Amino acid sequence: MIKANADSLRQTVRVIVATAAAFAAYKTLGLHEGYWAVFTVLIVMQASIGGTLGAATDRLLGTLLGAVLGGLGAALGLTDTIELGLVLVTVTGIAALIASIRPRLRIAPVTAAIMLLSAPPGASVEIFVRDRIIEIGLGGMIGVLAAMLILPARSHGVVITRTLAVLSHIERMLRAQADALTAGLALPSSPEHGALRQALAAVELAMKDADRERASRLADHGIPAAVPRTLWRIRNDLVLSGRALDEPLPPAAMAALARPSAAMLTAHAALATRCSEALRTRGKVDRGDVEACYRSFGTALDLFRRSDAAATLDFDASGRVFGLAFAAGRLHRDLLDLAGRVDEIAPTKALAASQR
Repeated sequence: MIKANADSLRQTVRVIVATAAAFAAYKTLGLHEGYWAVFTVLIVMQASIGGTLGAATDRLLGTLLGAVLGGLGAALGLTDTIELGLVLVTVTGIAALIASIRPRLRIAPVTAAIMLLSAPPGASVEIFVRDRIIEIGLGGMIGVLAAMLILPARSHGVVITRTLAVLSHIERMLRAQADALTAGLALPSSPEHGALRQALAAVELAMKDADRERASRLADHGIPAAVPRTLWRIRNDLVLSGRALDEPLPPAAMAALARPSAAMLTAHAALATRCSEALRTRGKVDRGDVEACYRSFGTALDLFRRSDAAATLDFDASGRVFGLAFAAGRLHRDLLDLAGRVDEIAPTKALAASQR
């Protein structure tokens, strides 16, 4: 909570300074409608340098397209309401079509409409279009510079923070499944799945921003590209194991597998926690007893498979028991893979810290 508040405060400072700089710049330069620069700063300022750079680039590209289309419509000099409405629909429709194909240009229809409707009568369309591009370019440049120079937040840190949130969801879901097995009850419904999906999407977005920083030579984040993919696989593993536990396991399977299954899930929850700790401390991941617990689960499962009780299970019960075993194997593999990815990050972060 304290870190989140600190991040919010730093972002507030960046926005305030960038807004003041944009206001001072457009007043100093005497730009007639320089408030576009201020609006642009407020639109493009994101939580990281990479995010701000991406938003500023998208804003400028969309503005260029929208300004050209809106300027062409304004050049017709139409004043009749119906004719102006037809041109407006045509111009924004073209811009919307292009934006649907290239989502980065989604601001283009808005810019085209504003350009067409706000062009002063009798003014030079070329100058009007040029000034808007200059003003928006100025705002984007100020936003990027503010993100880089004022309490800069690298996308690397944002990726780590959001990954920690994902691991927190994973840890809680694993412990809930272990608790259900221990209690011999069905796994209760939980909002964690929806929250986990949102957290994973946030990691992917932050990773794109980090890659943008690296491509722009602003920073080299050192985070393996496989991290978001591995986290998504773990989420899918949790879905599979959760489906197997939607109903209590059959009594015979519960007696043979509940304890080793719960111990195995608890060990993997602890591994997720240790991955979080390693990310926070820039260290290596301690695997703990996860291998031993997984082997114990495998041994118990093999014994159950060969037992007479296993032969008495109906198709649905067998599917849930062995579905749990399949999900456990995938979960074990994917969490260990994630631990390996975290180990790859640690030396990179330590080196970066030693060089600061």
